[in-house]
Amino acid sequence: MQLVFDHVDRTLVVSFRDIVKMIGPFENQKAAVRAGEQFCRDRGWKDGEQPIACH
Repeated sequence: MQLVFDHVDRTLVVSFRDIVKMIGPFENQKAAVRAGEQFCRDRGWKDGEQPIACH
């Protein structure tokens, strides 16, 4: 999993397995990361795995 937050557009690019998707906009980075993690959970990511957050 890779999460990249765009501070200008307030969107998040989520890369998980073979899926790359832009989601948002969000109120802040924390909300975006939560949504990105949920996006990945819904597709099989386990909470014990560590995400890679890029700023």
